[in-house]
Amino acid sequence: MSSVDSKLYQYAVQEAQAAVELDENGHYRKALNKYQRAAEILIQFVKYNKNPIMVRKCHDQIEQYLERANVLKFHLSGPKAKRGRPSSRPIEPKEGEPKVDEGQYSAEEQEIIDSISGTILTESPDVKWIDIAGLAGSKQALREAIVLPIMKPNLFTGARKPWSGILLFGPPGCGKTLLARAAATECKATFFSVSSADLLSKWLGESEKLISSLFKVARIKAPSLIFMDEIDSVATKRGEGHEGGGERRVKTQLLAEIQGIKSGSKKPLLVLGATNRPWDIDTAMLSRFEKKVYVPLPDLTARVGIFKIHTAGINMAVTEEDFIELGVRSEGYSGRDISNVCREVIMIPIRELDMEGLLENSDQEVIVRDIKLQDFMKTLKKVKPMTTNSALDQYDQWATDFGEY
Repeated sequence: MSSVDSKLYQYAVQEAQAAVELDENGHYRKALNKYQRAAEILIQFVKYNKNPIMVRKCHDQIEQYLERANVLKFHLSGPKAKRGRPSSRPIEPKEGEPKVDEGQYSAEEQEIIDSISGTILTESPDVKWIDIAGLAGSKQALREAIVLPIMKPNLFTGARKPWSGILLFGPPGCGKTLLARAAATECKATFFSVSSADLLSKWLGESEKLISSLFKVARIKAPSLIFMDEIDSVATKRGEGHEGGGERRVKTQLLAEIQGIKSGSKKPLLVLGATNRPWDIDTAMLSRFEKKVYVPLPDLTARVGIFKIHTAGINMAVTEEDFIELGVRSEGYSGRDISNVCREVIMIPIRELDMEGLLENSDQEVIVRDIKLQDFMKTLKKVKPMTTNSALDQYDQWATDFGEY
């Protein structure tokens, strides 16, 4: 048995063990998915394994896993879905016996939801527009593209259709993720946070299946907002030398799902992509993002606001004029850069106490001095912005070439 075969078999064993544990603890839906997953992996394993004894053993295991999966499936969809542990043999319901309501989702829908629960984060974020300093233009663009179509669907009829794909692009650390969360919060949409690492799997066909399940769940839980961070990692230009067959299938599946939103979604469903490298994205994928929003570095007013947000609750001897001076001196800094400056500054008094040996005794009461403007000035000399002028020129040129609206 090769090392690859061995890893594949071990992975199947791990999935089966997890299924048994979930089964014993009463988490039948998740156990069902694990049993099916273990069987799928073993099916792939026996295709390449030449050992007849191992193949026969795997066939027996596959049969056991699928048999238990069928029992759980019957239990979850039948009238006794909420009454104790399912037996090893399905019990036929009596004629005319009413089915137990499983909640707001059917058994099939709940199965799909469970299939992505361990990989993709589904949440209801609690980020308000006021939590994000500046970016007035970007906020308004997202309100028009995301919030208003969901809150006022009667306004978006006929030729005035809402966008199905939006691309946020700009330097790193400028608030693209926060903007997406704030938009989902305001319109009370289900927020699916997806990264390239979530979508790319080393198992053949698993990534395409996950993408398909993601969009199915988003339709079930609509209104939904699928936020795909670093989308350039999974949507690079096709036909380049380093592209593998699996990556191309993932792109094709993703393109098909985004295109299908326009015709297959009755409730609002929108894909919001974010990237620091828009020039690396495949042109076919770019065409799916009908609206492109540039998220720039914060301006003076925004930088002042960011300094205040990241020093909230800290005793400070800093005036409003001092904050304005900090805003001026931090030109070219992103929101994340300023956040790093503030984190370093608020640790300075603690560091001073520690170096003086005043924190050795846990019972000794210490007084932490206020933060001063000089602390910020000293830190700004050490913490430098990460975005260069040449990079900013590249973003401006891309916005000119491909549009920003």
